[in-house]
Amino acid sequence: MGKEKEASVDSSKSKDPEIFLKSSKSKKKSGGENSGATSSEREVLIKVGGFEYKTPTKNTRVFLGSLVIGLNLLLVLATALYFYVPDFKNFIYNVGRN
Repeated sequence: MGKEKEASVDSSKSKDPEIFLKSSKSKKKSGGENSGATSSEREVLIKVGGFEYKTPTKNTRVFLGSLVIGLNLLLVLATALYFYVPDFKNFIYNVGRN
């Protein structure tokens, strides 16, 4: 019976949200440290011969995401111009003919 009491006490402790929040906060890095991971800390995803592809840093992901979204907006704008502005349509049509 003594073991059952200990098990019920342990299960009630593990469900306490404050304990969960405290443990998750303690695992996070403090803001004073370097925000980018060093090359030795990043996980290697592909290793072929002498080439290693490691996980990108946060700055790299933000840059590539911004680039993709920006180019998609440019494509949508060019498509709208093509259908609604006749001079732009003529320009696109004739750009390869010169």
